[in-house]
Amino acid sequence: MRKRTALVLPALAALLLPLATACGGAASASTDTAGKSGSGQVTLRFGDQGKTLLTLLQTSGELNGLPGYKVQFDQFNSGPLVNQALSAGVVDVGIMGDTPAIFAAAAKLPVDVVAASHTVGPGYTLLARAGSGIKTLADLKGRKVAYSKGTANQGFLIQALATVNLKQQDITAVDVPLQNVGNLLQSGTVDAATVAAQDLVNYTSTHPDAVKLINGQQVSSGYAFYLATQKALADPAERAAVKDLVGRIIKAYSWARTHPDQWIDAYYVKVNKQTPAIGKLVWQNSGETKFAVLDQTVISAQQRQADLFLANQQVPGKVDVTSEFPADVEQEFSTVVAPNQQ
Repeated sequence: MRKRTALVLPALAALLLPLATACGGAASASTDTAGKSGSGQVTLRFGDQGKTLLTLLQTSGELNGLPGYKVQFDQFNSGPLVNQALSAGVVDVGIMGDTPAIFAAAAKLPVDVVAASHTVGPGYTLLARAGSGIKTLADLKGRKVAYSKGTANQGFLIQALATVNLKQQDITAVDVPLQNVGNLLQSGTVDAATVAAQDLVNYTSTHPDAVKLINGQQVSSGYAFYLATQKALADPAERAAVKDLVGRIIKAYSWARTHPDQWIDAYYVKVNKQTPAIGKLVWQNSGETKFAVLDQTVISAQQRQADLFLANQQVPGKVDVTSEFPADVEQEFSTVVAPNQQ
């Protein structure tokens, strides 16, 4: 797998480059292209993570019969790295969690939200290490907590702490690349960690006395966002392709909900190399993905989290997330949700 280091515009470096360092450095850029080639045909460059969308669209059959365009999937290790790719013009569309989308707004990236999904289920879990003595969220004050800066993982942590009137400044935050959060918990060098479903299953299977303090379903809206560059949306052919692809992604997630065994085998077993039993546990702890109409509910949830980031001294000034939700784009792309969401 070759490596690509996305370039960042100088004006954005102060916000975006520290995030890349915090989240594992260069993005992995393995590329898969779907759809038939043709002269003058649109090619959408999609910033994916962990081959999730590529695998889902392929397995569900939603990449068949693309009308007049093809999709090139580039793989990245985190949302902040997708932001870098968007800012550098490396990709046209990308998926990320709610927190990287806030940092995109803070950096004033020329991107618009074209879709928003949310997790109906546990999502992230704030997990206290076995033997740490931590029983409640309030016990985290002054303790070492592993997280990954600039990712949805951090957004969840800040929202969880806010439920007991704590801020990130009240804990000893240990910033590590997203893929290493669970390893730090396993090593015993931190007292707690914000873990995704895979790390939750791995750790609790060998440490059943670990304490699940809170999960995403209890505290977070759990949104993920699909951001497209304004340059791509300004081109009628590319805009139509993005809109069609969003509809196919929504249909693919609906397919996964009704075909869990096929999805678990395709992604958790074959891509992530888990056993079928572990794959099913991870899927169950990840929660279902459904799509939301791009309305004030979504925007307000983002703004609340952006304001929490300011209160936690994680952004240099107030972030207005409405810049990513222009009315014409939101109205047009929201029409895709209802007929495709099951």
